[in-house]
Amino acid sequence: MDSGNRRQDGLLATLSHELRNPLTSLRSSLFVLQRATPGGEQARRMVAIMNRQVDLLTSIANDLLDVARVDRDKMFLRRSATDLCALGRCAADDNRALFEGRSLRLVLQVPDEPLSILADPARLAQSLGNLLHNAAKFTPAGGMVTLIVERGPGTALSRITVRDTGIGITPELLPHVFEPFVQGDDSLARSQGGLGLGLAVVKRLVELHGGSVAAASEGSGHGATFTIELPLHRAEIESPPVPGPPLHTRRRVLVIDDNPEAAESLRAMLESLGQVVETVNDAGLGIVRACELRPDIVFCDVSLPGRGGYAIARALRESPQLRGVVTVALTGYAESDERRRAAEAGFHDHLARPPSMERLEEVLTRAELHSV
Repeated sequence: MDSGNRRQDGLLATLSHELRNPLTSLRSSLFVLQRATPGGEQARRMVAIMNRQVDLLTSIANDLLDVARVDRDKMFLRRSATDLCALGRCAADDNRALFEGRSLRLVLQVPDEPLSILADPARLAQSLGNLLHNAAKFTPAGGMVTLIVERGPGTALSRITVRDTGIGITPELLPHVFEPFVQGDDSLARSQGGLGLGLAVVKRLVELHGGSVAAASEGSGHGATFTIELPLHRAEIESPPVPGPPLHTRRRVLVIDDNPEAAESLRAMLESLGQVVETVNDAGLGIVRACELRPDIVFCDVSLPGRGGYAIARALRESPQLRGVVTVALTGYAESDERRRAAEAGFHDHLARPPSMERLEEVLTRAELHSV
């Protein structure tokens, strides 16, 4: 067996192992939950476990997709003038509960002046989040992680530093920490799960922004330091965006999806955001029900059997009864090709599965703008 095949087998074995653990926890928790007293302490514990395992599975899927997108030049950045100091504060706030839950101290050091860079704020926040999660993962309870945002050497660069007091990185591993599927053998890290893709994603995202990232450590037991350098943007920081319409405006929503569980899950999320939701699990009935209900928004699975979601979008667009309805494509991918196909079919927006609540709120906000 050549080295390429051995590496592929190793990667598949790692992926199988990391998927099996959360799936086993989900199955066991579901078994207990079905027999527990509704609303009781045992039921709450099982729900908390299931939430954590779903978050882990989502993180694994997102990391795999991100690595694949960059490898195939499919990663699209929505650049804008961004205040790196504000981004650092938000990253610290977003992850503070993680550190408190692990009995770790998170220290933030940012200058008072803004540091403007040309970046995709969401992707850069993802990179900072990955570094902070990595530091928390490798730092035992009682340790400290420091996030520093500052001007870099000279006047053309900004610098982000994440420094921890954790287990450190061995000299043998240090040159390889940004390679996909590379992880140390320490039991502290292994117990947390993951594929070893977080740092690979950070490197690729930072390089797409025209920056660089480096790792340093004095060895086992001496912590680790990760440093990102990004070019500063000379233009003035953009004014804050004008607030959009309320996220929770009550609207009629129709979900067309042949997967009943996926449809009900999306219904629950939409109803929690104040929407009035109906689901249909058949493509033909979906068009009929849309004409009867005259919804404000239609979420439609593009992989429906028979006519398919793209054909349904065209039919909805051409119906005089549904003039003004906003259509959102539901897909398993967030690739630019999928967004282009959805737009060509007449969809107003695109939502990849599994959707986060934040992403769903963004779609609802844009739907309100489309309907104005």
